[in-house]
Amino acid sequence: MSSPTPFEFLLVSNNYKTLCAVTEGIKQFGARLGFVPAADSARDYIGRRKLDGIFVDLEVPGALELILFIRQGSSNRRAVIFACFQDNKESAIALAPGADFLLGNPLTVESVATQTAAARDMMARERRHYFRHPLNIPVVLKGDEMEQHARMTNLGEGGMAVRSAKPLVPSSLVEFALELPSAQTLTGKGIVAWANSEGMSGIKFQFFRGQGQEDLQAWLANRERIPSGPVTPQ
Repeated sequence: MSSPTPFEFLLVSNNYKTLCAVTEGIKQFGARLGFVPAADSARDYIGRRKLDGIFVDLEVPGALELILFIRQGSSNRRAVIFACFQDNKESAIALAPGADFLLGNPLTVESVATQTAAARDMMARERRHYFRHPLNIPVVLKGDEMEQHARMTNLGEGGMAVRSAKPLVPSSLVEFALELPSAQTLTGKGIVAWANSEGMSGIKFQFFRGQGQEDLQAWLANRERIPSGPVTPQ
């Protein structure tokens, strides 16, 4: 089994003490931490990376607009946002409605660790939804007057990518059958989300038969167990 991928965090702050508290507070999660001092550089960073959690210091100019930018974006709109406030908590709630957690400044190692632990399940669920594990196993696909054997190239909670001899038709429904490396058989129906002329296709799961969804989630959870280890600043 491959090693779990560490959580990816970003801190947006120009306060050195905040940087130290966040760095130390997430150590127990073996996470990777990116750091930018301004909202404009944060937008560029967020556009290039898939993140699990984002700490936003509300003292940074443009912080509120940045939170709105994240929530209206694409790949990181469901990232957990930790808003770090200087004034009273009620003001922070009113000013940062897109935040999931509020942390009062000055931050402490304990407050960061506590809030990050509280967000752990949220981040893990979101990761299972979007993350795709490389996997090379056979898949049987059936559609209208079509049945063929394909090879899966990656698998996640929401779908899979496959390579087939005959290109699939985008938006068409297909039935699938496959066996996980853990020996559970998954069958169900999906919709072809995309396809190209080289035989690659993305299939979004619609439903599973029996306890297929539970078996897939258990397999993914086993693959994605949260690691422990030192934080790796970037």
